[in-house]
Amino acid sequence: MIRTYRSGDEIGINKLYKAVFGKSRTLAEWQWKFELFSIEKPIIVVAELDGQIVGHAACLKIAGAFNDQHVLMGERVDIMVHPSYQKKGIYKNIVNFMIDECRIQKIDVLYGFPAETAKEIFLQTADGRDLGNIPRFLAIQRPGAIISSKLAALSKLAGLLDRPYKLLINRKSSYQIKEIQEQHLDKIDELYHRYSKNYPLHAVKDGDYVRKRYFLHPTRNYKVYQLVRNDEAVGYAVLHEEQKQNGLVVSTIVDLWADNSAAVLTEIFRTLRNATEAAMVNCWAVPNSPRFTALKRAGFRHVNSPMPFVIKVFNDHLTVSEVNHWHLSQSDVDSY
Repeated sequence: MIRTYRSGDEIGINKLYKAVFGKSRTLAEWQWKFELFSIEKPIIVVAELDGQIVGHAACLKIAGAFNDQHVLMGERVDIMVHPSYQKKGIYKNIVNFMIDECRIQKIDVLYGFPAETAKEIFLQTADGRDLGNIPRFLAIQRPGAIISSKLAALSKLAGLLDRPYKLLINRKSSYQIKEIQEQHLDKIDELYHRYSKNYPLHAVKDGDYVRKRYFLHPTRNYKVYQLVRNDEAVGYAVLHEEQKQNGLVVSTIVDLWADNSAAVLTEIFRTLRNATEAAMVNCWAVPNSPRFTALKRAGFRHVNSPMPFVIKVFNDHLTVSEVNHWHLSQSDVDSY
């Protein structure tokens, strides 16, 4: 049976999540994602067989903006079928059901970042569009630490390499960063609205978004910074640091909101590099965007393009069928 969500299904959904992805998800994480972050009640579709939930597809509702107009965006998430029930047509059925619900509930555009196999099935089933993969950039901060993580015998030499390299990459900047606490999100509101018209289609990343996405996340610790120049707030950035199994600390620029010009963004990326002690810093950028250019200028290297990006447009008035019609950052994926 294919149906929409009923109260209590989250227990079976999390059990299915563990069976498919091999990772446990707490009830608090599910509630954050499906009850708090989505701006309206999300679309959740389940397949129920033999008294258990064996298939799941969902669409989070995200407030978007395009050419200064409100857009209801849908983020396609957690499309999964239990391994014991695959190749029985369940995936196609739950996706079709979800697509019908998106039409009924007036979603303007559906988007997602599926794995390669799931992407092909989604494109065929939903008649979606593949906009390519999103590039990821990486900046090396501590080469000595990276080398010693692979060759322990060289660990004593790490500092000898890291110190001069730090001096080499550090450049004077007219920008400073100040950490923002949850009670001061009015500053985020002002910054979002100041620059929103400069960006193509994007999630509305105002104070409410930042509060729900970062400060209220049940498991991850994010740092939200205000970017300041000549005592004036000129943007904000969100960073997340993670220690890998080999001991290296990697910093991700999960979000960055400022004037959408390559010159400004270049200086901001340099400032963020100067501010972290992580061994590496990574960030996304849409191809042929000011951010793409700025990352290269700030010493980041395009290392791969790991995330397929697909869309399904329901509103014919939206001209968003090319990847450069979108503004995307790692905050648009819940795994970051």
